[in-house]
Amino acid sequence: MMTPRTAMSLKSRSVRKHLFERNGRMKRSLHRQNRSSGFTLIELMVALTLSAMLSIMIMMISTTAQTTYSETVQRVQIYNNFRFVMDQLRNDISNWLPSQELEFYVDNQNNQPRNFRFDPNEELRPRNKNPLVADGGTVGKYDEYAYIIQRHYKSVEENQIVVGNIDEKIHDAYQMYFRTMTYVKGQVREANVEYMLVDPSAPKRTWVDSRIPPPPQVVDPADVPNLSLYKISRFLEIDEKLVTTNSKEPPVDWEIREIATNVTDFRVEYLTRNPFSRSKRQGSPKFVTPERDYEDPAEAATRPIRLTKGLREARSYRKEFGYGSVFVQKKFDLATATPAKWGDQGLKNSGTRSEPVSFGFRNNPRIRFAELTAGDLIYVFTDASRGNPVGTAGSAARLAAFPSGTYTVKTNIQGMLQFVEDIDSTTWNDRDQTGVKYKAGFVPAAVRVTVRMVDDNGLNPKTMQQVVWLKR
Repeated sequence: MMTPRTAMSLKSRSVRKHLFERNGRMKRSLHRQNRSSGFTLIELMVALTLSAMLSIMIMMISTTAQTTYSETVQRVQIYNNFRFVMDQLRNDISNWLPSQELEFYVDNQNNQPRNFRFDPNEELRPRNKNPLVADGGTVGKYDEYAYIIQRHYKSVEENQIVVGNIDEKIHDAYQMYFRTMTYVKGQVREANVEYMLVDPSAPKRTWVDSRIPPPPQVVDPADVPNLSLYKISRFLEIDEKLVTTNSKEPPVDWEIREIATNVTDFRVEYLTRNPFSRSKRQGSPKFVTPERDYEDPAEAATRPIRLTKGLREARSYRKEFGYGSVFVQKKFDLATATPAKWGDQGLKNSGTRSEPVSFGFRNNPRIRFAELTAGDLIYVFTDASRGNPVGTAGSAARLAAFPSGTYTVKTNIQGMLQFVEDIDSTTWNDRDQTGVKYKAGFVPAAVRVTVRMVDDNGLNPKTMQQVVWLKR
């Protein structure tokens, strides 16, 4: 028979057994929970590998996006520069004014005659009274006509070095100088404008007033991206003080502007033709460089001048847009003026038609005024009209001389000009006037400009070309 103590003992053992089993189940459950909440070494390595791959992919995508963004910004900047440069060139070139006296002067200065034309020693000085004349890139010389100078330089670009090409490349560094209506110092003025490539890092001591030296014939590759297109505007500063003081020498002022940076090439071509040439190759219109116009001139009288000698790549050519000159070193053929034939009844019955005075050249293939068209102006003069002594004295010789002045071209027939203005030739005794001098500035029908740029690192070269038709 089970005693109460025995029953209590059995119950106590049963409770302990239950508690033991429950504790075991709790420990196993905790152990399973601990195992399920952790990672094995393999799992950890796989997770780290995936994380590294994902980080690399994100970095590559970010780098590519950043590179693409930078290239896009550089490309947009280049195209913005292109648009600004082309707008500037188009506005200035389209308003190109033909000039017979490109530089600024004061008539009747230094004991010269008053003839409303430039004579030597009448040029104005720049604002700082430097004895050098304020001309376009030349020293001590008065520029009568607009011009284009063809220059080149050699260098190796960064994009060539990247692909392993270290051969020197010939670049265009043209310079053009002309008179136009342009925006300068807050207003539209008539000014002499010069466009040229400049190395801003060049020593400033080489910059004399508004004259900036062109790049050297060989440019260091590191300096190529530094080249910039500059615009130099020269004009007369007319103000209230000048008018009230009645000064005889208005100052020549200038403005120097950097139009675009990272310009490696600047090329200017002009449209030329000779309508009187029997050769179809020469008579048809074509864009030419000064060098090509030198080798195959449309007209020998306006053939460009070769400035330097040596290697073909190092030669420079200067094209001047004008006929005649008051300077002795510029040799032009002297013209002939034929008297007028009036249309009276006798001429009509004989079959001879009336003709006004004609001026120019007959049977002279070297010069036929091929660049002049209707409406152009030509200044015709003699030595007597400029205060120079003449071979024949007396009032009769002065009366018989061709009347000096500015005339408007009406027609050009095989190099013989007829003018809008009437010319009295009754004192010529029906004889031709020979040895007559002249000056006439002209402009081309069109200009083709080519500009090449790179980015700030000297890479990604881009080229843009534009044809500008002049308002003639």
